[in-house]
Amino acid sequence: MEDIIFNSKEELYERLIPALRTRQHTLSKTGYSYIKEQDIWEALSNGKWNNVSGLELCDMVDDILHIDDKYISDYYHKNNSHDLVVLDDIIDLPKLK
Repeated sequence: MEDIIFNSKEELYERLIPALRTRQHTLSKTGYSYIKEQDIWEALSNGKWNNVSGLELCDMVDDILHIDDKYISDYYHKNNSHDLVVLDDIIDLPKLK
């Protein structure tokens, strides 16, 4: 079989979109509807796959489909916590004494 070569992360992302969509759909069914395809991609590419060489496409698809929900959720919340601060500025919430 011929090796598939990707010239950029964008090309790899495009190839993985079907798996990312599938995973996003299953996350949505289990209460993680706020997590999008891009969030899954970022969690894996900046976390689990960071500085790893020799990854096969099939391994990446397997990771996308089987990575723990909590891993993705934790990554999402860690990297989007600034949104909560902005939300607090927009909404005038009562302050506790």
